Amino acid sequence: MSSEITRLQASDFEEALDMLNFSFGFQHPKNFETLLPALYKAEDEHMSWNWAVRENGRIRAIVGAFPLAWQLGETTLRISGIGGVSCHPRARNQGHMQQLMSHAVAAMRAEGYHLSYLGGQRQRYGYYGYEKCGISYYLNLSKNNLRHVFGIDPLPINFRPLTRQDQTHLQGAIGLHDAQPFRGLRAPERFYDLLLDWQHQPHIALSADGRMIGYLVADQSGDTITELLAVNEGEPELAIAAAWVQQHGDTRFELSPWNRLLPKLAHLCEGMSVSSSGNWLIFDWENVLDALLKTRAAQGPLVDGAVIIEIEGYGRLLLEVDGEHIRCARTDAEPALSADPATAMRLLLGPLPPSAVLALPAGAALLEQWCPLPLFWGRQDGV
Repeated sequence: MSSEITRLQASDFEEALDMLNFSFGFQHPKNFETLLPALYKAEDEHMSWNWAVRENGRIRAIVGAFPLAWQLGETTLRISGIGGVSCHPRARNQGHMQQLMSHAVAAMRAEGYHLSYLGGQRQRYGYYGYEKCGISYYLNLSKNNLRHVFGIDPLPINFRPLTRQDQTHLQGAIGLHDAQPFRGLRAPERFYDLLLDWQHQPHIALSADGRMIGYLVADQSGDTITELLAVNEGEPELAIAAAWVQQHGDTRFELSPWNRLLPKLAHLCEGMSVSSSGNWLIFDWENVLDALLKTRAAQGPLVDGAVIIEIEGYGRLLLEVDGEHIRCARTDAEPALSADPATAMRLLLGPLPPSAVLALPAGAALLEQWCPLPLFWGRQDGV
């Protein structure tokens, strides 16, 4: 049988979605079109984000490589998010996924992406250079936690589902999101669909006088919050979180390392865990580490100094902190340590401290204070 790798088109939408849903065992009303509405549409642009193996014209396997972007201060990093990795059950064990993943990684590298992200089983994607790293925070807040801090009286905050038609409050949510110095970039026309990804529901938070003071995104059950942002005036994000728990019960909050709610929630939540943020593959180590080191410095002062690390297959990099002058740059100087890419990702990007990954030589001891660097990707940012 003849096979070829092609990009999909709008005309492939029905066949591709049928194959994806069948491969993942999805049945109506759960399907890729409703699960990830920001990614799967019957349009040429959206479908072109998917690579497929065809045999005699029929789609046998698919890998989605979705163009995403991350704004970290003044730096924009291009991310390719991998998703919808699937193979028709009758075409498995024929090497299609290996062929497609290798093709997708080569295409991402050639197209100048800085890094790539995906979920999924660690070792399965380790063959293509991905490693589980990064950092995400999960905090559990209960009604009992609140009773000892806020008392038993209801907080004067109401919630209302945010609809696509409510353009006033939708624009308010876009404004709150886009005001963050560190964020996934979202085109305004895709913003609402992204909030719906994973069958989640956005809600606006209203003060007693009816003013919008923030918004949040909850899963279907309402017991997990994947995004919560609030206005600057009064910084009411903790009150919003507390009011949600009062009205909906015990809740888990998924937070980035820089979310303003994190330190406020940490001092009263019932439990907290730290986890990797996903499987990552870094193409441009210099620019990725430069942006992340500057982002880390924005969270709190870093000790001055310099560390040189060699990443096998990439080269030597100088990480330097000198007051407000922070950078990562290529160098020919002798490295303090050398590591393969997977070890380097765990060493620099967490979620464990560097000393739990490698025994640090004296010349790299500063990494223990600088790292893990805040590599994070929000659930509502796609993939």
